[in-house]
Amino acid sequence: MKITFLIHSSFAVELQQNILIFDYYGEGKLPQFPQEKKVWFLNSHSHSDHFKREILDLKENYPNAEYILSRDIRFGKEKPPEWIHRVRAQQVYQIGDLSIQTLRSTDVGVAFVIETEGKRIYHGGDLNWWHWESESKAWNNNMAANYKKFIGAIEGQSFDLVFVPLDPRLGMAYDWGMKYFLEHTKAEVVFPMHCWEDYTVCEKLQKQPWMEGLLKHFVPIQYAGQEWDLC
Repeated sequence: MKITFLIHSSFAVELQQNILIFDYYGEGKLPQFPQEKKVWFLNSHSHSDHFKREILDLKENYPNAEYILSRDIRFGKEKPPEWIHRVRAQQVYQIGDLSIQTLRSTDVGVAFVIETEGKRIYHGGDLNWWHWESESKAWNNNMAANYKKFIGAIEGQSFDLVFVPLDPRLGMAYDWGMKYFLEHTKAEVVFPMHCWEDYTVCEKLQKQPWMEGLLKHFVPIQYAGQEWDLC
């Protein structure tokens, strides 16, 4: 299993038969993939740092590619072609070789749980414990409750690979979502995302005493285009 960090929340996961490309929006260089492998673009929601319509043109470069898009990505009256699959939150789908569970996001769209080739992979999209000092106490309390509720759908489950937001803009709350996720699931490999190119947040996290015992399988990001070969 080869992992490539493209940029922001965009990752490519290359398996033996399938390639999963999460939240690609046209920035960050895609690796060269074997032509015989099936390419899947999975976009969690419509925000411009997670999806841009131009990526649909990549079908020309990857003729066997299919797209799995959250339904908040609009097509107007236009009917999407058969190689575009639109998904709702809190549903289960079987699309090709992929078994997909969608979770509701605390922002927009969905989070993905993907099972394929004997691997279980989680990509959170914008499902995070968003805590903003500029918001009211009631808003932040509601956010906390929703995050815990939505993560509750996968409480205690095991994953081979997870991608979880670690957003430095949240100030003191930057790691609340990551900490809660790791306390309530079992992850073999953990990648941070949504760092806004401030990768020092990974080092900061690793120094926090309250994360002791939770970061055994944490993989810090250092630069766009970074690659890892995992068993």
